[in-house]
Amino acid sequence: MYAASSEQQSGPSTGRPLSTRTRQSLFYALLFAGTGASLPFIPLWLSHNGMTPQQVGLILAIPLLARAVTGPLTGLWAERFARHRSPILILAGLGAAAYALMLPGRSYGSFAFEAFIVLYLVGYTCINNISPLLDAMTLHLARAGKFSQSSARAWGSVAFVTANVCLGFVLQWSTTQIVLIWIVASALGLAVCGRGLLLPHPRLTASEPHHAVPSGGVKPLQQLLRNKGFLLLLLATGCLQAAHGFYYAFSTIIWQEQRGFSSTICGLLWAAAVAGEVVFLVFASRLKHRLGPWTLLIVAGIAGLVRWAAMMSLAPLWLLWFLQLLHGFTFAAAYIAGLELIYHLTPKSQEGLAQTVNAAYTTGLMTGVVTLLSGSLYEFAGARAYAAMVILALIGLATAIWLSVNRRHFVLTAKAEVQPV
Repeated sequence: MYAASSEQQSGPSTGRPLSTRTRQSLFYALLFAGTGASLPFIPLWLSHNGMTPQQVGLILAIPLLARAVTGPLTGLWAERFARHRSPILILAGLGAAAYALMLPGRSYGSFAFEAFIVLYLVGYTCINNISPLLDAMTLHLARAGKFSQSSARAWGSVAFVTANVCLGFVLQWSTTQIVLIWIVASALGLAVCGRGLLLPHPRLTASEPHHAVPSGGVKPLQQLLRNKGFLLLLLATGCLQAAHGFYYAFSTIIWQEQRGFSSTICGLLWAAAVAGEVVFLVFASRLKHRLGPWTLLIVAGIAGLVRWAAMMSLAPLWLLWFLQLLHGFTFAAAYIAGLELIYHLTPKSQEGLAQTVNAAYTTGLMTGVVTLLSGSLYEFAGARAYAAMVILALIGLATAIWLSVNRRHFVLTAKAEVQPV
């Protein structure tokens, strides 16, 4: 149904119409082109605009921790819209405005720190909360249009690493202001181009008459948080994703200070991880079809145990290349399995909300807490602090196994939550 409608709505005057998969892929690319600039380079911009290391850390950490609240609230707000794209475009516009207000930089004078905290919180929250809403939309369209959500999402990872490389090159001859200009341009691209790329598909269709439109308020969230299967999924994916917190914060420092690797080698090791993620996403639909999302989450847990245990022992460079490629399993497999299991473990009318809550607690709150603790862990144990990540992976793996063993019970419970119109 959706595949046909997308062809019709694209219009004959545009020549060869864009498929739904292409539209979603391009929007993912626009989204991650911005985050590919923000994640590695916004600390540099903040530092060059007078922020101390402690201030930079606080500015970056607050939005992560705040996602415990902003994520569910965004999901509840988004549920009020009849079409998938409406809240996405609004968030993109608000995010672009917040980031644009950071452009004056040092001109905020003595109030710069407070201004950056507020504006970065708004900008980061808006742009990063687009991702789970886009995931929910793409999964919905992928099931109807018979294409792979992971293949569309792979273009986001390609855009992410491309932005890393391009902006790193540009910064050799430009000031750090180009970082924020890039981020603002990406967010504006989402808001402006998004209306042409994302078709106005409704959240629920006539082919799904037995799924009630959410009534608003906090009742959908209350129902979701009483769903034991969903809560166990949050624990499993949260532990597996949060185990990356120490890696994100201190892997480069460990490689340079304890291993003596050059910045070039460190950059290539990071690129290898993204390459592993892209390769996995391209072939994820086949692997997911062969293994199923329940087993795929278990595989992600096993890969996490292997990766973090080996990183704990200062693995040689030849082994590090393999461990970095495992990022496709430790991150991407857990991510894809989590998206798919939300479909099985929650009523369809709550799927969009469930995706935002999942993102808020896994890549938001839990990863943020681990990131905040990573400094103390590194000072106490150095590379051996990866042992804490092994423990998180073990908890995630055990929970994933429990979910898989009891899948029938949790799926039937989720179906029973569906309320007829």
